[in-house]
Amino acid sequence: MSEQPVPGLRELAVKIATSYTRANPTSVDSLPGIIQSAYRGLLACTLPPAAPTTAKSIRGPQDGKRPGRRRRA
Repeated sequence: MSEQPVPGLRELAVKIATSYTRANPTSVDSLPGIIQSAYRGLLACTLPPAAPTTAKSIRGPQDGKRPGRRRRA
């Protein structure tokens, strides 16, 4: 992923990481990774959405009959 700077994104990532470390016991060594994780998550939110894919129909047969059901005589 090419990371292009987005104004204010780094500061917001630091705020998120700070809030996380206040609520969860973490070591000082893990702080850069927490900030990077927050930044990458925020950056992913700024990317355009992926193109929709077509899903196969899960409806069953189109003749209106349900497979496996029989009427009682």
